[in-house]
Amino acid sequence: MGELIVGRPALQVSACASLPLDMVSVMSLLYRAVPGSGLDRWLIATRRELPTQLQHDLDLLHGFSGRLLYYMEEPIMRFEPLLAERCDATIDDLLVYLESLPATDYREMAEHALGRVHQDLGTGLAAPSGTDEFEWRRFIEPGITTANGDEVLHLLLDSSQLKSRTIRLIRGIWDLAYETEYHRHRDRLREADRVAQAASAKGLTTAFAELTGNRVPTTLAAGLGKAARVTFVPSMHLGSFMSYVLYPPDVIIFFSAEHVLSGHAQPVETAAITNGAGGPFDTAPPMATEDLDGGQLLEALRAISDANRLRILDLLGTGELYANEIVGRLGIAQSAVSRHLSQLERAGLVVVNPRGGMKYYAIDAGRLAAVGETLMNRARDDHGAISAGAGQA
Repeated sequence: MGELIVGRPALQVSACASLPLDMVSVMSLLYRAVPGSGLDRWLIATRRELPTQLQHDLDLLHGFSGRLLYYMEEPIMRFEPLLAERCDATIDDLLVYLESLPATDYREMAEHALGRVHQDLGTGLAAPSGTDEFEWRRFIEPGITTANGDEVLHLLLDSSQLKSRTIRLIRGIWDLAYETEYHRHRDRLREADRVAQAASAKGLTTAFAELTGNRVPTTLAAGLGKAARVTFVPSMHLGSFMSYVLYPPDVIIFFSAEHVLSGHAQPVETAAITNGAGGPFDTAPPMATEDLDGGQLLEALRAISDANRLRILDLLGTGELYANEIVGRLGIAQSAVSRHLSQLERAGLVVVNPRGGMKYYAIDAGRLAAVGETLMNRARDDHGAISAGAGQA
């Protein structure tokens, strides 16, 4: 007889065309919608046309809780949009609820979002109990991306301002950017929801493949142990991307309504993945590669011949990270991480994307593929077969 263990209930898998949850996706996509991001033209044009103050609020409130944009999930999830009576909630339902919350709740939500950042980084830091600015800056800094630290500190210590700015952002994005677009596509979203409801009856793995065209990524699978429910939510502007929110006991998976309805969400073999609220999963097809010359190959092999540099590549395999996140996850000195990143960058295996005063690091998938292809080509004989003998070229 095997070991006795405590069982866990099976995951509940469902779908919901939720406007409040769609707002999470739209706001995070608008936050990322800059030229060269790969996001659709409507997002890029809409962000560019936002009033300056609304753009600032968008960057501020998405830019202080890590690359996964935890804070703007908090007020929407506090609303409990997946309750049966709220799946059809309107924007007014959401805003009335958010106005009813005391300002102190917004500070709690911000602290919870930053706590999730520290949990990811493994720092063990908790929100300070007092108003000591040094302690608060120490707590805030690891989550800063595009926000100004002084402004974030002011908001956390003045929760009434945090509440008003949060509600102003949601209302502003709806009124000035998304209301007309949402109503234009509402029937398509509902149609995609019906498809997702039918798919969800087949279980998580099958539904995920049918709705996103991918297998469940390891980063998401690792978080499912804390989840009781998985809900698929259609979004009109994800394009070739997908994203999820992990907010125990719920996992929200956004999928492209257009791709599902047009039949484009077909299973693929591989995908480079970046998780997070609205964070993109890049499902672009594999790119063609060219052989590296001898010097380039040697530089790349030297770069990956160190255990810590391999660990950095493993970390970046789940998506781009900024330097502090890599330091926190590796548990080695920042100076050492900087040296490792420099060597990976020199070898062309890692690219740097400066944004908001921060440096984000990502794998250059084409270069890494070229390393493997070059080695494979050196092992092939003239007929394209893999050579068993050493010394053959």
